[in-house]
Amino acid sequence: MRKLQGAINLSREEEADGKEEGCKERRQEGRPQVHEAQGLEEEVARPGRAASALRGRPRAREAVPPAITDEERKRLLAEVGALAGAPLQKLWLPSAQICVLQFRDALVVVDARLRMAAIAGRRPTSAESAPRSQATLRNALAAARLVSASLLQGGRPRLDFETERGPRALIAEEALLLVDAASGKILWASSGAQRRPGAIFPHAPALPLGDAPALAQRDELVRDALAREEEAGMAARRRELEARLRTRVNQLRRTLAAVDEDARRAASAAADRARAELLLPVASRIPRGTREARVPDWSRTDSAGRPEEVAVALDPSLSAAENAARWLKKAKRYQAAAARIEARKAEVASDLARAEKLLSSAQSASDAVQLARVESEAGPVKGQRAAKRDAPRLPYRRFVSRSGAPILVGRSARDNDALTFKVGRGNDLWLHVRGMQGSHVVVPGAGEALDSRTLGDAALLAAHFSSARGEDAVEVAWTRCKYVRKPRGAPPGSVRISQEKTMRVRLDADALAALLRSED
Repeated sequence: MRKLQGAINLSREEEADGKEEGCKERRQEGRPQVHEAQGLEEEVARPGRAASALRGRPRAREAVPPAITDEERKRLLAEVGALAGAPLQKLWLPSAQICVLQFRDALVVVDARLRMAAIAGRRPTSAESAPRSQATLRNALAAARLVSASLLQGGRPRLDFETERGPRALIAEEALLLVDAASGKILWASSGAQRRPGAIFPHAPALPLGDAPALAQRDELVRDALAREEEAGMAARRRELEARLRTRVNQLRRTLAAVDEDARRAASAAADRARAELLLPVASRIPRGTREARVPDWSRTDSAGRPEEVAVALDPSLSAAENAARWLKKAKRYQAAAARIEARKAEVASDLARAEKLLSSAQSASDAVQLARVESEAGPVKGQRAAKRDAPRLPYRRFVSRSGAPILVGRSARDNDALTFKVGRGNDLWLHVRGMQGSHVVVPGAGEALDSRTLGDAALLAAHFSSARGEDAVEVAWTRCKYVRKPRGAPPGSVRISQEKTMRVRLDADALAALLRSED
């Protein structure tokens, strides 16, 4: 480890805050939280302009900042240097690229993109888009006093402060850096920085500022810098929100289409029952293999009282009685599910209308206040890692079938037991691949009328999360949770089942991919 001359003791709390807030800032900008060390490396190791920052924060437009010469930077810094000795009262980060410092008699804007530090005439107005690392920087510069302003070689403004924890320097070089002035160690870096906290900031000589007069276009430069960042921050938030709501709308439209198909099938249940009732009285006289039978319909007669003949298509692999039994079973199933299907349809339609309204509001929001209102109504990002970390661990993974029904898949052998015997209820559907190791799969609230598509999706997941993964065809056993028993002394995940039925599942890569994407 390189020995540092004149190093001071760095507060562990300060350095830890800098790293932790770097990860929090990325979560706010739409990226999942990762391991702390990896997250810091990803945050600060991005080359190029800081405006490209993070994936979750796209820019509204490719705005090219006005060019500023080093001579102009010196004249702006000379005005800031005249504030030497002033206590820092507060600071803001309107974005990851701009820091606004409030002193008693002036505001100073530090713009990393322009590599500029200048006195400003107004306060920032986009607090909603401030990175969370703002709190860390405020803590690091608490009770600070401005010592000097200088321009490092390479056109990088540097503001030096005296704090209770020692001398600190705020430097702008494509990103904002807070450096321990005594040791040179980087304590904090905004997103987009090429250097990371803990690294040593290389020594660079300061250029003399001279005594040139104040820059005439100072106010215009500062105003444009703030307006550009406010506009870019709002555009990034709008794009992220629109993308999230558009995804939600598309998912709900697919679910509604599936529920509509179920409703159409339920509506045909009466016709199936009518066909079966026509066929049953003459079923014994119709030989197996018949493709069509002409049967009398006594509900429709002619003037002589003779019934009208009706042609009924048959499955030739079944007898006439078996055809009628199948139609009656199907009619019973859909008639029993009709009320649930209508309720589900109304629920999904209501959710879709709300999501479409929110998407329209996000697209038409004219300012940050309206956009924040839509963000609040839309709720948090689905599956956000921070929320998951605080939530208790569940013994299952949750997927959604094409019909919108939840499908629970055990995570491990012990989780299989918890899912089957603690989460599952008596009439819930239970599935497991036959003769092989694999996850228990439970479809809660399946009821007496099983949905064939949900059953097929659950069987596909049971085959995927088993040792048979990748095979073209797999046999899956299914029954109700109430028919699953745990033998005394059996190892975790081992059960005995009764009343089982078996289905053969063929690999459908597209359907499986859609199921895996539906995970909550």
